[in-house]
Amino acid sequence: MRKIIFPVVIILIVGFAVAWFFLNRQTKSYSENSAFKAIPAKTPLIVEVPDVSKFLGKLAGDDPAVAEIKSAPELQSFWRDIAGLSSLLAGHEQLREALEKKPVLIAFNPEGKSNIGCLFAFSLENRSERSKIIDFFKSIDMNRALGERQYDDVTIYSCKSGDSVYHFAEDKGIFLLSRYSLFVEDAVRQVNAENLLDQEQFKALYNTVSEGSDFNIFINQGKIFQYLAKLTSPSFKSMVQLFTHFADWTELDVKLNKSEFLLGGFSFSDKGHNNYLNIFRNQEAGRFNIDEVLSANLSMFLRLNLSDFNIFQNDYGDYLKRKQGSFYRRESQLSDLNGYAGKPFIPLFGNIAGSEFALVFGPVTPNEPRTNRFFIAGVKGQSSAKDLFLSILRNYAKSKKTTLENMTISYQIQNDRTYDIYEFPFGNFPELLLGKTFSAVESNYLCFYDNYLIFSDNVAALKNYIRDLVLSGTLKKDSHFQAFNQQMSSRSSFYAFLNFSKAFYLKDYYLNRDMANAIQENEEGIRKFYALGWQFSSNSGEFLNNLYLKYDPAMKEEPQTVWQTKLDSTLAIRPQLVINHKDPKNLEILVQDKKNNLYLINKEGVSLWKVKLSGPVMGNVYQIDYYRNGKLQYFLNTRDRLYLIDRNGNPVARFPLNLKSPATVGVSVFDYDRNRDYRYFVACEDRKVYAYDREGKPVKGWTFDKADGTVTNPVRHFRIGNKDYLVFEDQHKTYIMDRQGAIRVRTGPFDHSGNDLYLTSGSAPALATTDTGGNVHLQYFDGSTREISLGAFGEGHYFMADDLNGGSGTDFIIANEKKLYVFSEQGKKIFEKELGFPVSEKPVIYGSGKENKKIGIVCRDENRIYLFRNNGQLYPGFPLQGSTEFSIGYLSSGDPYFNLIAGNEDNSLYNYKME
Repeated sequence: MRKIIFPVVIILIVGFAVAWFFLNRQTKSYSENSAFKAIPAKTPLIVEVPDVSKFLGKLAGDDPAVAEIKSAPELQSFWRDIAGLSSLLAGHEQLREALEKKPVLIAFNPEGKSNIGCLFAFSLENRSERSKIIDFFKSIDMNRALGERQYDDVTIYSCKSGDSVYHFAEDKGIFLLSRYSLFVEDAVRQVNAENLLDQEQFKALYNTVSEGSDFNIFINQGKIFQYLAKLTSPSFKSMVQLFTHFADWTELDVKLNKSEFLLGGFSFSDKGHNNYLNIFRNQEAGRFNIDEVLSANLSMFLRLNLSDFNIFQNDYGDYLKRKQGSFYRRESQLSDLNGYAGKPFIPLFGNIAGSEFALVFGPVTPNEPRTNRFFIAGVKGQSSAKDLFLSILRNYAKSKKTTLENMTISYQIQNDRTYDIYEFPFGNFPELLLGKTFSAVESNYLCFYDNYLIFSDNVAALKNYIRDLVLSGTLKKDSHFQAFNQQMSSRSSFYAFLNFSKAFYLKDYYLNRDMANAIQENEEGIRKFYALGWQFSSNSGEFLNNLYLKYDPAMKEEPQTVWQTKLDSTLAIRPQLVINHKDPKNLEILVQDKKNNLYLINKEGVSLWKVKLSGPVMGNVYQIDYYRNGKLQYFLNTRDRLYLIDRNGNPVARFPLNLKSPATVGVSVFDYDRNRDYRYFVACEDRKVYAYDREGKPVKGWTFDKADGTVTNPVRHFRIGNKDYLVFEDQHKTYIMDRQGAIRVRTGPFDHSGNDLYLTSGSAPALATTDTGGNVHLQYFDGSTREISLGAFGEGHYFMADDLNGGSGTDFIIANEKKLYVFSEQGKKIFEKELGFPVSEKPVIYGSGKENKKIGIVCRDENRIYLFRNNGQLYPGFPLQGSTEFSIGYLSSGDPYFNLIAGNEDNSLYNYKME
């Protein structure tokens, strides 16, 4: 028996030993196989995800902010890779069991001319997980397998999944995956070479990672230019290169919450490296008070808080000395300032300098995104700042044989508030003072505002900015910004802020054409993000970053205006651009609100006066020279009165005059022979059309009795050949009269739509309007008529007639519900446009000549205004925010851009600058 038991025991022991050996071999844990060892050292951007399954689930969730980020065009390659990884895990159980709960590193690298590709790297725990990976390889459907190959003694597998080819490898316990075989090869080589974990600085940086973040971002500052350069425009690439020497490495912990992204972490910058951040190493973080001089209408700002300006200048000088030629170039450029100051300027400025400085971008227009930029410098006191700068300017003026007075522009905002604006001949002053980061603004003009110096590239922009500070509001009072600012640190050395909606058109200057076009196509989604904020400050020898991205789909898009003026109520009439006879080169704006207040507003948006009328203005406001002395007045009517008002808002002569019957239409003013012997015509509820002379007395010899029905549109005057025609219509009949009110042409009846009568062009001119069904009726001056059917339109349609293409004959414009149509005089459709909301006002034709005709459309329910070219294309930059009829013109002669004036639903009057 013993002879049998002994061999059995031996066999069992050997069996257990063999089993233990193989089991231990399968479950043996890997050590020192961090996935960071496989990340190529040249990688610009690395993302570490603590739990790939949780991360993929969050990306596939219902967070609207994440959904909008996923639509970003520059990230489409990344999302494609993420989708591929998710698909592979979902379709292969072995791979899912091995990887789904693991952390993953995602390395972003440039690929080809414009792509950004991803490499995924996983650290395996033991050989059992490796076996599952190998089983995955072996289980791949051979119809989809592209094969396997050896690279540096490592097997690289390839297979097709969907439309993509994926490449896999496992080396020393690190699993690698990418759509790019080159990335996998680079990673295999990196595993056996000096890697990121051999860098003491990177290891120290990694120790700052906070637990609980959704993922972590590592930025190789020396390499990130490779990525950014693929996105930016050629003109901006030199600025982007600054990020190459911003720091050495940056790590950011990212937390995704509903509607917001919170990022925080450290930047490491070796003291011996010539990095931009080192300039701030000796600056203590401080509170910002400069909000009081930052307009609420800004689109972007960059602010510095320097605890010691003189130390900053020393550190900045050392930074420039390490950049070949930069220090001496700056010294040379400072020589002019030094000469006019009589001493080195930087130390002089240091004596008066405050701690706060800001680069500010105002409203960004689609035409010229570089305008409306400002540099603001805080000073210890305005008087000491004036002593320094005005002394420099006087010396400069003397050298140019002029005076400081000739370089000064007085800007009066209100009766008791006037600001002096000085020509400033040192356009690169912000860059000279604080570096290339501040080179985005030219300091051609200077204004002293409290204890701040405000510089701008042009005087008009500076006036508008000062006006905003005085009348409109600042960031300190802006509730949206203050709520956003709660998530930012109360102290920092640097603070950048970008309002996505207001800064939208910066894309056309800073991004390359492909990126700008892609963003334009995704405009709606991008405008749902309110803002991005970024701060940094020195912290225990390194630099602490704080970033905040706010998503707010309910946030209303802010209009990009030159200025905004609040009225007492919403706008009631179309704004009218009127001549200022004291300054004919600069127009003014006449508007009325729904509280019957009439305003005269200057080109800076300042209300010069407000007059209460007896009711809404009916029709147009005319400018007439009542006294025939070159001074102009405003002539208009309400339902019960005729008004004549001078430029100061005062009544003129015997006006206002009470009408004998309530008016049904706006008054018409004619100067037949251009001798200022005016005639006024107004139709009233008693069906009479009243004619008045220049002084408001009834015209003798006016014989017209009364119309058959209520006159529905103002009287029009046409001169054809040597004959004058006065025309108007009621609901069924058109009246074509001579100057005395006698019938000149007899017309037949039809059901008028209520639209105006328009004179067509051509050898046989006619009056054109529509009936209630939308049919065009042409009434010729020989008594003949013609009817043109353009289709079925509702009774509420709008009709206009104009030659849109210059010399090709009259075109017919019809707006009906949500559609805009343009037809030729022969009835052929030229184009048709569908809008998202009903057209709420009569279209308006702007411009002249063949190329410049435009059609203005208002959709009040949408609070949008549209401008279409004469070929049906939407004008660049439209639609814009607005709810009323609008006017277009040049507020100042010589301006390269025209102004568009419109009312908005929030009681504002907007001035847009358009090309």
